[in-house]
Amino acid sequence: MINFMVSKMRRKDIEKDLQNALDNGHNVWAIGDVHGFSVTLEALLDQCELSMDDRVVLLGDLIDRGPDSFDVVRIARCDPRIQCVKGNHEDMMVNGFKLESIKKPDSDMQMWLYNGGDATTASYIRDYTDEFGREDSEQLILQVEDDKEWMQRLPSHIILDQWRLVHAGYDPRQELEDQDESVHLWIRRPFHSATKPIDDHRTVLFGHTPTMTLNHSMGPEGWGKPWFSKIATVDGRSASIGLDTCVFHDENKPAFLTAFNLQTLEVRQIERVEPWDSTARENAKQF
Repeated sequence: MINFMVSKMRRKDIEKDLQNALDNGHNVWAIGDVHGFSVTLEALLDQCELSMDDRVVLLGDLIDRGPDSFDVVRIARCDPRIQCVKGNHEDMMVNGFKLESIKKPDSDMQMWLYNGGDATTASYIRDYTDEFGREDSEQLILQVEDDKEWMQRLPSHIILDQWRLVHAGYDPRQELEDQDESVHLWIRRPFHSATKPIDDHRTVLFGHTPTMTLNHSMGPEGWGKPWFSKIATVDGRSASIGLDTCVFHDENKPAFLTAFNLQTLEVRQIERVEPWDSTARENAKQF
């Protein structure tokens, strides 16, 4: 059982490893919200052509909504080149995933299930159920608790020499280094509408808010594209870049997962690989 709280958490070991990779000329890719689309994530990682010295940072919301959140967590935890920041969906899973309460969920679990946790729950149960329908409940519970503890310990932001990597963003109305973890996980409009850089010397890479809502001036052309703030840092780079290009929607529009290279400033994208319509969503909810 997790019984600790972490605010404004940073991991200096992660930051040192990522900065060393950049300083030594290796690629560091930031990837927007994966939301349970593990096959699409693997395809994008393949497209990034990672060497053993390259690194990847997943910008939170690895889970929920898509067909296999369990597998996304496995990919993130098993590849030493991959680091993660905590998203609001990881935070909801930490507080809401209680297998013993599935039939009578409390308010935290209801909130999480409503926001895509039902698909995550189904993916975990599927992985611990054999071909005869027998569930290994003991191992399932151990896995859930282990993954929740891993999520709880994820940093809420990563700070490098020229970059800040965070799930949702920062509040321009508050002192930058005094902001609570909840801001990093949840903020939207005040951050997006900031009239000056959050950090004069660092670009903020973030997910959380689907970029078609930030690219609204582009109309339909804004779907599936990263968002670049028109505000600039002192060296002329965009002050913030949104990478949640919304891989999970079921509109008749592009559904992309996006990677941004901190070394070369290159953007690579892949269209969602898994079929995802109303039938697929309903199948993912069965548990």
